Amino acid sequence: MTQSPPETFNRHRPVTATLHYGTCHQAHDPICTVRAGIDSADALVCALAALKAAYETNALALEQVAEPLRSLLTATENSLEKGVALTEAVLEGLEPA
Repeated sequence: MTQSPPETFNRHRPVTATLHYGTCHQAHDPICTVRAGIDSADALVCALAALKAAYETNALALEQVAEPLRSLLTATENSLEKGVALTEAVLEGLEPA
């Protein structure tokens, strides 16, 4: 049996588009790029890892600060928690039944 190359095999799922980032608030041209053609599930796994790392960093910062910064970090924690939950839910929805 002949196997299809990964690009053909994954065509039933969306893939990433090219997106440049890392401009330091537009101080210079972007230095990083999301490559086009990455399978959506693979991209979501990477996004989930980044969100979890940000959540943990935020949690460490929360342990160190007082108000008014504590309220800002709590709001960030809530947003990151939503991002993690939504990303995990989409990944679970992509898994074959």
